Amino acid sequence: MQTATHAVAASGTDAPAGAGPSGRRPPVLTRATIVRRRSVALAVLLLAAFLLTVAIGRVGAEAELADPVAGHAVIEPGETLWSVAVATAPEDVDPREQLRAIQDLNDLTGADVEAWTVVLLPAR
Repeated sequence: MQTATHAVAASGTDAPAGAGPSGRRPPVLTRATIVRRRSVALAVLLLAAFLLTVAIGRVGAEAELADPVAGHAVIEPGETLWSVAVATAPEDVDPREQLRAIQDLNDLTGADVEAWTVVLLPAR
C-alpha cells in the first residue's frame, strides 16, 4: 500500500483543486489588489506624461534661445517695417540689416504690414 500512495503523490494527482502545473494555486485577486494595481499603472502613466512634457519644454526653451527677442513693436496706421527698423536699429547697425532681421524673426517677406500688427524686435 505504501507504493500506491507514493505513486499518486509523484504523479501530481494529489494537488489541490485549481492548482497549476507547479502545484500552487494562482493568487486571488481581491478588490484591494485590483485598485492597487490600477493606481500603480495610473501613477506610471502620469510620470511618463510629466517626463514627456518636461522633455518637450526643454526642446522649446532651446529653440527660443536660438532667436533672442529684444522686445516688440506695434505697427500703427501709416507705419511701415522700414520706419520701425529705422527707429529701433542700434547706432552701429544699418537700418537695412535691422529690417532684414525683423523680417527673418517674424517670417515676413515684404515691407508692408497691416496696421496693429505686433512684430518682434531682434536682440543685438
